[in-house]
Amino acid sequence: MKKNITWFTLIELIVSISILSVIMISVFMIFAFSADLNNKADISRSMQENIKNIVETIAEDVRKQGNLVQVSTPGGLGNCKNPEKAYSSGTTLCVWNNSYYLAKLEADQWIKVGNYQDCNIETQCFLIKNTWNVVTQLSNSWVDFKGLVFYVARDGMNKVTLHLELQPSNKKWVKYDLIKENRMILQTTLSERLYNDY
Repeated sequence: MKKNITWFTLIELIVSISILSVIMISVFMIFAFSADLNNKADISRSMQENIKNIVETIAEDVRKQGNLVQVSTPGGLGNCKNPEKAYSSGTTLCVWNNSYYLAKLEADQWIKVGNYQDCNIETQCFLIKNTWNVVTQLSNSWVDFKGLVFYVARDGMNKVTLHLELQPSNKKWVKYDLIKENRMILQTTLSERLYNDY
């Protein structure tokens, strides 16, 4: 008795492999798109939490010691000076014994950044708080600062305006497109707390 054995033809194999390839490419593209959305959400959340913590830390200091707010000259690496003008700006904010500025970490030492061109692809800049030479890192490794300026207004009630330029850090293996999409320029004003004596 003779059995009939049928095989796939070459055309049928090519068609089936083509259909399978289209399905696999579609699934991979959906997976890649959802992974990018997830990464973007994580980056955005991390940056917002970091900014919130930084602003709250500085705001608490300014509210407690508003009359002791000082700034250094723009780009200067010197100590803070009590501004004689009603309005002044600088790259370092001093509130009583705390100073806030950008720094980079080199050989386990914090080096104050005077020129923001130093905050480039190879060097990550952090916002730090220096209290009697005890350094606390305020920004985490997900955030890379590109600029920071403090503006102080003395017109009855002391106010400090923070101008921050930041982006996700490329040290965390974030795609360049996501870094570019999540660059932020943030400006917010903090004022000292006023107490009524009645």
